[in-house]
Amino acid sequence: MKDKKSLYNLINNIESIDKVAIKKAQNELDRKMKPKNSLGVLEEICKKVAGIYGYPVNRLNRKCHIVAAADNGVIEEGVSSCPLEYTSIVSEAMLNKIAAIGIFTSTLGIELNVVDVGMKTDIPRDYPNLIHKKIKRGTNNFYKEKAMSTDECLQAIYIGIELINEKSKEFDIFSNGEMGIANTTTSSALLYSVTKKSIDDIVGRGGGLSDEGLNKKKRIIIESCEKYNTFSMDVVDMLSAVGGFDLACMVGMYIGVALNKKLMLVDGFISSVAALLACEMNKNIQDYLLFTHKSEEPGVNIILEHLKEKTFLQMNMRLGEGTGAVLAYPIIDCAIGMINGMKSPDEVYKLFKD
Repeated sequence: MKDKKSLYNLINNIESIDKVAIKKAQNELDRKMKPKNSLGVLEEICKKVAGIYGYPVNRLNRKCHIVAAADNGVIEEGVSSCPLEYTSIVSEAMLNKIAAIGIFTSTLGIELNVVDVGMKTDIPRDYPNLIHKKIKRGTNNFYKEKAMSTDECLQAIYIGIELINEKSKEFDIFSNGEMGIANTTTSSALLYSVTKKSIDDIVGRGGGLSDEGLNKKKRIIIESCEKYNTFSMDVVDMLSAVGGFDLACMVGMYIGVALNKKLMLVDGFISSVAALLACEMNKNIQDYLLFTHKSEEPGVNIILEHLKEKTFLQMNMRLGEGTGAVLAYPIIDCAIGMINGMKSPDEVYKLFKD
């Protein structure tokens, strides 16, 4: 039975990372021919990888990116400048490797999967990397009624968990992204509910709203969150009230990587909101996440501050899809190559002193 109690019991099985392995990685980094900590983020990546996978640190060759695609009923309120059919059209463009994430993953040799967890329209053609998990054709308009039922929310979360459970048999490391018109509105409502920060600091223009559209978006979020009193809800109820199927699915993916002891790369605003929600459910999940790219959406600063995290890529992007996360894969490869291949001063002197 997939109820809330069962979900939280499952989440309670998440184990802490291996602190002994982290210490061994630190010792190895400190003996390299370099000033201590001089490789900064690369050293932090090595320690995180060691904590998750153990020491010695092995290459993470098999990489998988999963995009959760879904539509949001709140688009009826004019909170997005994009048409609803954009979700399925762009998702199909990803699968054909002519959208940004398709091009990036193809260039870097990363497997791309798109999961339809709740698009209003269908992709009419079939693709080997299109995963059909549609719960229903978009959420309800949360300004008028709750976005989804508790059962629908749990279904979306479990889809994310089970995707990672299955893919973990084949892949070493994961990243995720999303595609869904109006999902900066759902994400902002959730961030507002968790942190209770100023709505002006949380809400951005998403796909390019006018000043009038931006103000309306803020008003709809405030009124909806106050109507449901999302501020006192747990994560599942909060998602059910003002969330989206894509966000709930990504929350499940974050739970899944922690259960399977795999690393997930986090990018941007919407993916980071889902990460924040997962960490609210169990703080240990954060140890399995690497925050990579900082979105231009203003709310991401609040998330990073709340979680005491930093990103190491800032590329003035706010496209979504996980485009920033996949660009971090070569950096991770370099970090692991460094800890395994770099010599100590004594070793270098023995090689070259003559």
